Amino acid sequence: MARKPKSRAGIDDVMLMPVSPSRQKKRRRLWTVALLILAVVLFAGGFWTGSSGALDTSAANQRLRSDLKTAKRELEAARNELALYRTDTEVTREARETLRQEIKSLRDQAAELEEAVVFYKSVMAPGASEGLQIEKMVLQPDDENGFYRYRLVLVQAGDNRNYLSGDISLTLRGSRDGEAFSRKGTDWLEDGSETRFRFRYFQELSGRFQVPEGVELDAVDVEAESGGRNRYQIQKTVKWQ
Repeated sequence: MARKPKSRAGIDDVMLMPVSPSRQKKRRRLWTVALLILAVVLFAGGFWTGSSGALDTSAANQRLRSDLKTAKRELEAARNELALYRTDTEVTREARETLRQEIKSLRDQAAELEEAVVFYKSVMAPGASEGLQIEKMVLQPDDENGFYRYRLVLVQAGDNRNYLSGDISLTLRGSRDGEAFSRKGTDWLEDGSETRFRFRYFQELSGRFQVPEGVELDAVDVEAESGGRNRYQIQKTVKWQ
């Protein structure tokens, strides 16, 4: 008895149903609509997200701009305060320097007044010596190189009822090229230098001279001589410093 051949597992049991062309078209249309809806949803979602990000960025920019304006205002205020502080500091420094100069000037004036008081006392008070005296002789460097200025104070001590009149002469003493150097007189003094005197109590003489080139001074001798009835001759040496 012939056997029927066994069917392959699952294949013979499956029934293939034919699909009509109209149903295939319907399915394609549904997939197309679904894809369109999905695309619209994704596009809308992306647009909303992008718009929200743009709005957030715009708000951040506005905040940054506002903070920047505030920082600029604070910086300008700080600059103004710094400029005011610098101005106040400069004014304070200038005022302090002015005050220091005024104090120095007042001290110098006080010293000069004290010196003048001592000088007047020595002139008016009777002393051991009488007649013409060289009270002071000062040598100071002048502005120009090699020039010096002298200041000499003559007084008449004791009986000063009569005038004293006469002349002074200066002598430079030193060395040049290893040899002794001496220059006496007044013709080497600068024009305008005072050498003649006439006074009852005291008189100040001043002048200017130039040390010859190559000369190393040791001292300056000052000689004052009065004529007439009251003849006096006095000399004083000032060491060169």
